Amino acid sequence: MSSKKFLTVALVISGFCLGSTTSAFADNTPSATPSVSSHNSEYQAQLAAYKIAMTQYNVARITNDINYRAAMKKYWADWQTTLQNFNTSWQATVAAFQTAHTAYHAKFDPLQAAHRSVLDAADAAFLAATSGSPTTDALTAAIKAYWSANTTENASYKTAVAALGAAPAWPIKPTSPVKPVAPLKPTDPTKPVAPVKSK
Repeated sequence: MSSKKFLTVALVISGFCLGSTTSAFADNTPSATPSVSSHNSEYQAQLAAYKIAMTQYNVARITNDINYRAAMKKYWADWQTTLQNFNTSWQATVAAFQTAHTAYHAKFDPLQAAHRSVLDAADAAFLAATSGSPTTDALTAAIKAYWSANTTENASYKTAVAALGAAPAWPIKPTSPVKPVAPLKPTDPTKPVAPVKSK
């Protein structure tokens, strides 16, 4: 065989071998694994959802705090109003008693003063009649006059006092209002957990 023909055959055989080698290399290439970009995309989606959840969490916490402060403010305002109304009512009751008490004694005190004046006069008359060395008849008359003056005056005094009616009595203070239970602080929502980035 000539050298020219040998070279041609060699090139053809080399071409077949090269094609076979290329095919074998293509067939043995392993399948592609998930790219890093796909993992990063999933993490970014979880991170975005976490940020939204954290925003909602913080909004809920702040709303709870605002509502709780408003509830406590109303609680204390209502309680102070209750106490004020109770004290105002009690003071009005006491004031009404004092007015009635003053009006009653404006009529009672003069009767009592006149009563004491009559009794004092009877006492003085008795002492005057029994001083010195009076006779038995004079003493008997003095005793009789004394008891008569006292009996008449006491009866007259009792009738006059009864006509005034009963004296006003000091009012009984009602039971103080019971302090209500304070509102409970709202429970905060569960804090979201941050996603963990895959390596």
